Amino acid sequence: MTHELVGKSYTFEDGNKIEVIQVRERDEVRGGASVTFYTYQGPGIPAKLILNLAEFMNIYGHLFK
Repeated sequence: MTHELVGKSYTFEDGNKIEVIQVRERDEVRGGASVTFYTYQGPGIPAKLILNLAEFMNIYGHLFK
């Protein structure tokens, strides 16, 4: 089953963007679920980041409601 966040993105007013690419329900390294996402800033190469799902929702959750 695919998590509801996978494939969602948010574009900020300045054109920067955040895009969720994966949610792992079990991540032994981070404990619990984790979110893998890209951040796009300007015309450069996107940064790939991984956060615990709870931490991701605390920081970015309001953007995906």
